Amino acid sequence: MEASIVLPMIIFAVITVVLIIMFFYSQITDQCRLHIAIRSEAGAATGRTVYFGEDENDFNDEIEIYTDKKLTGCEVNGKKYLIMKYKGILEKKGVFLVTGKCTGTDGPAYVRYHRLMEDMRNE
Repeated sequence: MEASIVLPMIIFAVITVVLIIMFFYSQITDQCRLHIAIRSEAGAATGRTVYFGEDENDFNDEIEIYTDKKLTGCEVNGKKYLIMKYKGILEKKGVFLVTGKCTGTDGPAYVRYHRLMEDMRNE
């Protein structure tokens, strides 16, 4: 009698733990892919860096990337919602927001800007 009640609960608990571990793993991999996509976008926005890696276009459909152009470069922010597919014996599904931020700098424009500021300060 005990085994027919306890054993299925233990099995469901172990399956839930495995699902939670899978969710955390997918969170880490999506955060890495988001970081690569943001760095690639920052490099493309400054026009000074090109990223040669895996094709991240499939991942770009799932994320929101915002680029803020500045005088000497850009700032890129991105976010993606990650939702746990299977909840097991948990009461609700896990939801996590993966965010990232990257700053791209245009080196020659940065040097020109600082020289301009020094010239204005010296006058």
